[in-house]
Amino acid sequence: MKSEHALLSIKGLEITYPSQDGNDKVIAVKNLNLDLMAGEIGCLLGSSGCGKSTVLRAICGFEPLKSGEIYLRNKLVSSPSMTLPPGERRIGMVFQDFALFPHLNALENVSFGLQHLSSQQRTTVAMDWLSKVSLSDKAKAYPHELSGGQQQRVSLARAMAPEPDVILLDEPFSSLDIELRERLAFEMRDILKANHISALLVTHDQTEAFAIADKVGVMTNGKILQWDAPYDLYHKPATRYVADFIGRGVFVKGTVLADNRVKIEIGEIPLDQGHNIEIGKEIDVLIRADDIQHDDHSPMQAEVVAKTFRGADFLYTLKLQSGVEVLALVPSHHNHEVGEKIGITLALDHVVTF
Repeated sequence: MKSEHALLSIKGLEITYPSQDGNDKVIAVKNLNLDLMAGEIGCLLGSSGCGKSTVLRAICGFEPLKSGEIYLRNKLVSSPSMTLPPGERRIGMVFQDFALFPHLNALENVSFGLQHLSSQQRTTVAMDWLSKVSLSDKAKAYPHELSGGQQQRVSLARAMAPEPDVILLDEPFSSLDIELRERLAFEMRDILKANHISALLVTHDQTEAFAIADKVGVMTNGKILQWDAPYDLYHKPATRYVADFIGRGVFVKGTVLADNRVKIEIGEIPLDQGHNIEIGKEIDVLIRADDIQHDDHSPMQAEVVAKTFRGADFLYTLKLQSGVEVLALVPSHHNHEVGEKIGITLALDHVVTF
């Protein structure tokens, strides 16, 4: 059954394709569940081939379901026995390449999906949406006269103009450079939130996902492993795959001590409440780059084996005495050479273990 308060609800979704030899079925999506609330921005995050774009196509009505159900505003729109036509689903789409009509200017592109209105109404609504994406002055400009970021905003305005129930975004920033992608992700979030638009995007970029989404689903092999707020994905990963996929970090060996503590090479740290692990048991502890701090006065030394300058900080790869390598973010005024040893301390406020 659908979730009563969800704008978009997907239950037990499974989608298969014929194999290349035609003798078998390839499972693209398996037992996928997702609830997106009204006004919420969701994201499916995963590497290429994990099934995230297939889920978008199924929501649009372009993919038949082997099993499961898809609801929009409590209305069944897809199941193995029925599929509501895409044009009747009140869904907006922002494509990877923006898909603007090159022979139409920005105003005409945004007006394109408003054919049910009079000519004057189309112009009024389209200009209103161009204003909302800060492009009123570009109404007469053609796509080739707009920057990549401006084209992206026209594409978003076109998708929002018919006032759909939900907007789907397929890798909306992938054709843009890295700096522009991050800035536009924040801009898009502001536009969607200001206009109370619900959206679901797919991306392989964590920075993008965390910048724009209220909820992120980490996908692999056609499944969502965890659907959660970005903060909880980072600090409370449900599986080892999610812990390894999100953020930068490494697993180090630890031994459980009395008093709910664990000893690792760098020191002793408390386990989170609720852990009930046998004393003496070996566990894997996730150490992220922001869990280790540079400290010139620390007796714990580590060798710099690699470094990446990131402007405000360095990302150091550090080798501990045992040979285990960890990562550390260090302010950029601490510019150490490869081969140099530096002092480090733990700055963990909670522990992720497996």
